[in-house]
Amino acid sequence: MGIIETVESALKRSGADVTSIGKSVCGNDILCAHCGSYDGKQIIITAAIHARECYTALVVLKQISEFSAVRGGAYFIPLVNPDGAAFFESGATFGHVFLRTNAHMHKSWKANADGTDLNCNFDANFGTGAQQNRNAPAAHGYVGQYPLSAPESKALCDFTISVMPDATVSYHCMGGELYWQFFQDKKRLERDDKFAAAVARRIGVKKVDGELDSAGGYKDFCAQKLHIPAFTIELIKRGKHPFEPSDYEADIAANADLPSFILDHLYGEY
Repeated sequence: MGIIETVESALKRSGADVTSIGKSVCGNDILCAHCGSYDGKQIIITAAIHARECYTALVVLKQISEFSAVRGGAYFIPLVNPDGAAFFESGATFGHVFLRTNAHMHKSWKANADGTDLNCNFDANFGTGAQQNRNAPAAHGYVGQYPLSAPESKALCDFTISVMPDATVSYHCMGGELYWQFFQDKKRLERDDKFAAAVARRIGVKKVDGELDSAGGYKDFCAQKLHIPAFTIELIKRGKHPFEPSDYEADIAANADLPSFILDHLYGEY
């Protein structure tokens, strides 16, 4: 069973409220599951925005199955980039010309089907990132024609604004690190610093301060435009791409109760 089918099957069995927040370039649904109450504080947790990191979705599926928060609720989007995930995993192109032309690169692919790196495509200092940004479609690093030019990033942005969450988490791979900073003012910087430290301790990763030479990411958008705590968590401390599902087992266990922990923190429990 491929990763798209794995996610669809798990969400169908979960008992959560499942909807689609939009369609990918190739017409695949970007599925979202809500757990808990719609009242009170809400968080959004995303994974697999980068194709070769698609098995981060397994962390989110585990969180859905074990969600136990007493107050508030969580929206889970395990597969933001379904086209890229299927392409990485099996070379599936859905008949898309750009993917078919680049079939030999599928195991290193991060972008969507049009060659846009979704985590460079948000409206947060768009196009100013110093880390391998490209100006043409590619396996990774292409920022896109303009902010939210990709249907996947546009769908995630619109959905996030509609929810107006109290915090967000984005799962990536690799490094065993947590990124949280993006030009917050002093008050929010102090708030988010403490929150990030608590989350990093909880799941056993390193909190990284500064590192502001990237731009256009989902975390960046949430921090800069929505003024909420937003975390990028890089799973798997060491190794080399491509990773297999079994490589995520320790992270699946370490992050299983993180949504409940974050909601408790938002309610002042920690």
